[in-house]
Amino acid sequence: MDKELAQDILLENLSFYEWMNIENILISIDSKDLVLIENLTMDELKSILTQLCKKGHVEKSDIDGEPQFKRIHKKTLKSKVLRFLK
Repeated sequence: MDKELAQDILLENLSFYEWMNIENILISIDSKDLVLIENLTMDELKSILTQLCKKGHVEKSDIDGEPQFKRIHKKTLKSKVLRFLK
């Protein structure tokens, strides 16, 4: 199973606005995409989400003792400079 494909599928389904637990992430995945990652274990899923957190694509928070994830808007250097100059 290709980890890059799994990362892309997870990023497509993570919300920018709402915190999602692992169950909500799995429920939101389209059935066509779910077939592609059906051999993915929970440990591999957590590992991929941790890698996405380290890359800065996903933010993690423990809400009610359960890990929750949210996708992050990437800011370009240009937008950071323009915001600084305002």
